[in-house]
Amino acid sequence: MAMSPLTRRLKDLYLTGHHRRVRRRSDHPTRHARLMLEEAARRRPGGGVLCDVGAGAEPSVAAAAWPGRRVAMDVLAGPGLDLVADGHALPLADKSVAAVLLMEVLEHVAEPTRLVRECARVLAPGGHLCVTAPQYHITHHHPADFFRYTRQGLEALCAAAGLRVVAAWATGGALLVVFHAIELNLAPKPRIGFVALTYGLFDWLDGRLTGHGNRPGAADAKGWALLAAKP
Repeated sequence: MAMSPLTRRLKDLYLTGHHRRVRRRSDHPTRHARLMLEEAARRRPGGGVLCDVGAGAEPSVAAAAWPGRRVAMDVLAGPGLDLVADGHALPLADKSVAAVLLMEVLEHVAEPTRLVRECARVLAPGGHLCVTAPQYHITHHHPADFFRYTRQGLEALCAAAGLRVVAAWATGGALLVVFHAIELNLAPKPRIGFVALTYGLFDWLDGRLTGHGNRPGAADAKGWALLAAKP
């Protein structure tokens, strides 16, 4: 069956350069990870080594914000990785890196307290841990899916590892939670149209009504970004 002009346009809007387009979303973890890495670099001039834990198969766009060397690590082998290892035991020396990035990683880790303590171990004094984690997301096995996080939960993980929270904010509010609840439960074809036609409206309303989850009184969040420092 021939593709209709509308279907073709929606496919072009959403699927052509999909990852590039999705990263433009205000709630995309890459945007928030980049902000944290830029702040970490500003607070610690001179760069140093960034360990991107759970880097996955694609080069991290967020990590490009880091001025020093990047070490990409994941539990699953793939192109562009420097290390293949389990985050519960990072194969790095004590106090050897300036920053660690955990972008949408903690939900996939069976022992998150252990991972965050490992991150604290390898961080040099004055180094930073940059975390994004979902409070809402469908189950997604990469390779497993264990947890969801509130701000207090992330702060508790950092405190247990001896890290000081520098900043934390919601990556989206209640309207974007609703948007993703619909989007992520649609079949691929209707999802294309739904996202292309409605994301801008949901994003605008979320910003206006909830400050993307950061306005006083906002009761829900799609996820969190947290920047912590090692004393």
